Amino acid sequence: MKTESGVISRPCFDPPSKEFVLAKPVQRESYDEKIIYELEKQGRLIITRKRNGYKLFAIKAKGKWKIYTDGFNEIFCVDHIKQELEKLKLPNKTWLAGEGIVDIKDSDDFSRVAGILKSGKERALRIQKEIGFVKLMVFGVIFWENKCRISDPYSEQLELIKKMLGKKQLKHLLPVTVLDLTFDEAKKKVAEEKKINSKSWEGLVLYDRNFVSSYRLDGKDPKRPTGCYKWKPIYEDDFIVRELAMNEKDKIVKEVLLCQIDPVTRQEFSCGKFGLFSAEKRNWLATAGLPLVIQLEFEDRSESGKLINARIGEIGFRNDKKPENCIAPKNFEIIKNPR
Repeated sequence: MKTESGVISRPCFDPPSKEFVLAKPVQRESYDEKIIYELEKQGRLIITRKRNGYKLFAIKAKGKWKIYTDGFNEIFCVDHIKQELEKLKLPNKTWLAGEGIVDIKDSDDFSRVAGILKSGKERALRIQKEIGFVKLMVFGVIFWENKCRISDPYSEQLELIKKMLGKKQLKHLLPVTVLDLTFDEAKKKVAEEKKINSKSWEGLVLYDRNFVSSYRLDGKDPKRPTGCYKWKPIYEDDFIVRELAMNEKDKIVKEVLLCQIDPVTRQEFSCGKFGLFSAEKRNWLATAGLPLVIQLEFEDRSESGKLINARIGEIGFRNDKKPENCIAPKNFEIIKNPR
């Protein structure tokens, strides 16, 4: 298999190379949805459900399975997953890519997954007994019997995953969910599920059925390849800026500190920081009077209120809105103590 650099090479299996980096999907802001509709028109679109978990690698080498995080730290608290993998009798030198999730009534809780995977073995087991065991949702086959499979069309990877897991009685292993819907129907499904439970459906991962991925072995991120696209709903809201974070060396505005008003307590709480500004806008911020109101678009927000993948909205800074009107949505569950 040729890596992105064009060099024919493959990673080690035991221990795996920490310099291995798998290509990521193209972010929503980096593509035009016309591409997706064209794939659909040509009958080449594969729509899968995106889960909100931890990317994990399951690797079988020397007859044993080991589970690693994306950064190739071995995980020792998921023996239940390894036991099910062993039952499958898969060939040696198999490398699977998946998402580690805690599925609670068909919804995901990223913070709980993170808490489990970062805990010691005994504590992680205790937590899983209380809230549910980590599951591995397999979305890719990187190697199969020492043969590179990400150089094969994604449709063939899916067939292999289906053959591997489809009819098995498994509790902790599951295949990626492929949606038999149109793109518009899938987007509507995500929106409907989000209204019921904000943690339910994070979004979609969209594939050209002929998509071929890539990787690098030097620790650098591969170029995001065409043919694999991440889609999440885009939210928009207004936030209060009461403080500026300055770069002391250059004496310019580095970031703004965001907050909103809790709809229940009516107290302000932190929504994190934002710093994607032009040089011109940074100069303006340094002399602008505070507080300000800024309109931002974002893909999601954590339970504490911090924005995920935020970018400035079409209006930007709003002179027409007062800080006291920046109230968080009522369906947003704030668990951080109000500031």
